[in-house]
Amino acid sequence: MSTIKAPPIYKVAVIQTVTLLLVVLVTASGNWLNAYSLLIGGLICLIPGTLFARKAFKYRGARSAELIVKELYKGEAIKLVLMGAGFALSFIYVKPLNVVALFSGFVLVHITGVLVFVRVSKPDRNNP
Repeated sequence: MSTIKAPPIYKVAVIQTVTLLLVVLVTASGNWLNAYSLLIGGLICLIPGTLFARKAFKYRGARSAELIVKELYKGEAIKLVLMGAGFALSFIYVKPLNVVALFSGFVLVHITGVLVFVRVSKPDRNNP
């Protein structure tokens, strides 16, 4: 059993979801097409990214190094397939679709996740 703390995967996912929903609500007051395009793009990033994080951080510690690498490869493959399928299905079945808003939602969720993870993962300077 490892003493390494698990990263705050779900905390990051919740903050990403809340940020996405707030931006979608603000956008919905002006234009429904942009709002649902933003939502779809954000979900295309959020769902596969969270699934990847669950797989990637399933194991911890040096003794689990081989398992960690296997899960990273599996998780990344699943993430890429789900993202590709999400974009393909969006372009095929969602009419009308604002492509700029779709990619903006994707980028918004991705950047939010990176910033939150960096912020939450900083070591506590008061506790050496």
